[in-house]
Amino acid sequence: MSTCPTHRPRLGRLWLFPTARVVGAAGAATVLLAAALLAWPWVSASVLAAGAAGIAGYVHRNCGRVAVERRMLRALKDSAPRCPGEIEVATLTAPVRAECRADGVTRITAQTYHDAVRALGYTMGRDRGFQLDLVRRTGGGRLSEVWGRTALPVDTVYRRLGLAAAAHKAAEELAGPERELLSAFAEGVNAAYAQETPFECRFLSYRPQPWRVEDSVLTSLVLSHSLSYNEESKRAEAVMRRALPASVADFLLPGTGTVSPPADLARHRGEVAAPDLVAPDSAVPGSNCWTAPGDGPLLANDLHLALGVPNVLYEVDLAWPGTRLRGLASPGLPVVLSGTNGRIAWGVTNLTADVLDLVPAEGEELSTRTEEIRVRGRRPATVDVTTVGTMPVSPAPLCGEKVAVRWTGHDPRAADLRFQRLAHAADVDAAVAILDEAHGVALNVLVTDRERMAHLATGLLPRRPAGTPRTEPADGHLTGPERPRIVDPADGILVSANDGALPEDEFRIGLDLDPGHRARRIRDVLGSARRHDAAGMHALQHDIAADVYLPYRDLAVAALPPGDPVRSLLQEWDGTADSGSRAFAVLVRLRDVLARRILAPYVAVCREHEPAFRFPFRDYDRPLLAILGARDIALLPAGTADVDGFVADCVRSALRDRPQEWGRLNKVGLRHPLAALVPWADPVLGIRPRAQAGMLHTVRTAVPGFGAAGRIVVTVDELVTAELPAGQSGHPLSRHYADRHARWASRAPLRPRARRAGCGHVLRPAAGR
Repeated sequence: MSTCPTHRPRLGRLWLFPTARVVGAAGAATVLLAAALLAWPWVSASVLAAGAAGIAGYVHRNCGRVAVERRMLRALKDSAPRCPGEIEVATLTAPVRAECRADGVTRITAQTYHDAVRALGYTMGRDRGFQLDLVRRTGGGRLSEVWGRTALPVDTVYRRLGLAAAAHKAAEELAGPERELLSAFAEGVNAAYAQETPFECRFLSYRPQPWRVEDSVLTSLVLSHSLSYNEESKRAEAVMRRALPASVADFLLPGTGTVSPPADLARHRGEVAAPDLVAPDSAVPGSNCWTAPGDGPLLANDLHLALGVPNVLYEVDLAWPGTRLRGLASPGLPVVLSGTNGRIAWGVTNLTADVLDLVPAEGEELSTRTEEIRVRGRRPATVDVTTVGTMPVSPAPLCGEKVAVRWTGHDPRAADLRFQRLAHAADVDAAVAILDEAHGVALNVLVTDRERMAHLATGLLPRRPAGTPRTEPADGHLTGPERPRIVDPADGILVSANDGALPEDEFRIGLDLDPGHRARRIRDVLGSARRHDAAGMHALQHDIAADVYLPYRDLAVAALPPGDPVRSLLQEWDGTADSGSRAFAVLVRLRDVLARRILAPYVAVCREHEPAFRFPFRDYDRPLLAILGARDIALLPAGTADVDGFVADCVRSALRDRPQEWGRLNKVGLRHPLAALVPWADPVLGIRPRAQAGMLHTVRTAVPGFGAAGRIVVTVDELVTAELPAGQSGHPLSRHYADRHARWASRAPLRPRARRAGCGHVLRPAAGR
């Protein structure tokens, strides 16, 4: 097949292999030096011989790695991008036109919805074939088959979790429309697998098995697990309730409404605390989403997930008579999570829902089976899986007692995928009706048409009446109309940033909700704007105001003496997480030091009940600032003489050495999964780290390994902009492997999307169909 400019491989990337760099540099230096010494032929010849010997010695010393490099090089070249030409997908009912645009996104135009989905399966399988297989192998606990023993810990976790069995059962209970959708998608993926083996599979010497309906269901459960499996928080709360008085636990735990320190708090402060007791600012899958009126309703959505290459999101552009569906999907699922169908626009954030209970696991209901895990290059490993019905029993006891994990993901309704029906919704009322009938992943969904808007909780949500003890197991699940919602707010603005935006007067939904710094900033900016437009929405997505650090700045300035250079530095801070800010880098470390020194002694007693205990909650600024605001040295670590002196000492500890710019501490790069096996290939497969503005509590979320996996701004009619941290393709030699990273990493103003024509091809049904 011919290769057009859109699909021309970037062979220059092959020079990033270690051997290519060393041999190329040494060879060039040898030739140049020999050429300079041609006046003395014997010297020139000696230089050439020495250079050749040096290169040969290098290759000999590293022969093992060189052999693996050659293997990867061959896999890359044999699967290099090329024009697809005319493709046969046996189950198509009519030809489908596909155009790979200049940004790597394939626009698909079909005569029916299911033909469009078949074509989507083909393009997603072509662009992300290995990523699809990696997710299903991970969820099924079968990664070691191709990865080797390094994947055994991951396989062990997922075998005990039982996602494969849950996916099998959920797939059997799918409704007709969802089964037809996933069947069509699987047919397209398998057409791609039949045409081309992904380079990673070539390198690892295996061919991916045919894609099944069950694999897409398993993919949805892996997504649900990453968003809502909150066993660590549940365990931590249970331990704290057992180890601490109720008043102290209520003060420290999120969602209790306790603001002031209890009167006897000082009595429960430990003398010695391990530094790892408190885990400040762990990255939790989140997102920002908001709607605002403008020249037609506008919706912006940033999906915060783990970062890597290929992207964990995939841009979709499908058209069939009467509909054009555009937005972002998760590879392996033909479901647009955020986008527009020309009649409505929608976006999602993690609901951070309380969907898991730890229940005693005792008696005759316990059953244990031994599963075999095939390990590449080694004997099979075994893992014991203990369950109570469908509930897995945690391998780690809770305070010495066996507990089973009751998680909504084991219920077949948790993967019903009825969310996909939003692709056909005509207006907000129809979208609300669809979501009321759907279960699936627990999400906030914001949806708008040209006249109305709504924010709903969706997913399989346990029934937890407001006011019941937090440790009490749920009783059943909420029906659609029982889930909280906000419809047509008076100010025409809806905001969701994993905070408690939805009312919980009747039923309690959330667990360890985001403290709300991002949501407040978004509301403040939207409320102060006279007019909303797409450029303003895009600028807000990159907002780096860091209001959460203002109280810590004030504490440090008050504690440091006049004339102190750090005091002056902090006084001049502009309140943002700019990559060039030295003051912000100091404040980030100061907040971390204060949290560990002040809060750790109060939870130290928990280690006596649970040796692996950590305080994992996000809402720790509330108790931390309340203790500091009390100005009581009895509440601070032993030996504290005065509050200001304690804060000043924490500032000195935070400095360590001279202040660095935030960007030097906050470098964000993207790694390919294969880099875990062959680290030397990271320059070829990954995207090098670069300084980034923003942090976890700014609207622009970007920290190492975590951030906005996709940003979009849409109207009901148009996908205005979409930013991805890498490219659409998963092949390192593709022009669209990393071409979108620079735009994602930049805070430059919005610019129109490129409309240049790309490479067109046709997908045809089997001959005679």
